[in-house]
Amino acid sequence: GVTVEGVDDQLAEYFGVKEGLLVKSVAAESAAQKAGIKAGDVITAINGSKVYDASDLNRALDRVESSGEFTAEIVRDKKPQSVKGKIELRQPRTRVRTII
Repeated sequence: GVTVEGVDDQLAEYFGVKEGLLVKSVAAESAAQKAGIKAGDVITAINGSKVYDASDLNRALDRVESSGEFTAEIVRDKKPQSVKGKIELRQPRTRVRTII
């Protein structure tokens, strides 16, 4: 639900963080949007696990328990805050074949 990029030293200073992932965009109706995450936020942790790059974020989200609930630590306007959300489990797509 989000597009992110790593935070280099210059971006870290600008956003007032030491590390994290800069949110570049948030998909409409995604779990991230419903949790209140916005473009320009810096995600620093998911459920207490620090995130330094996109693979850290994916691993942290993969570990979200079956409840799908997560807490994201973000920095917005140089102020740390927490947002809570719920990942909606994706239903597997099925293909329907028509045989004539």
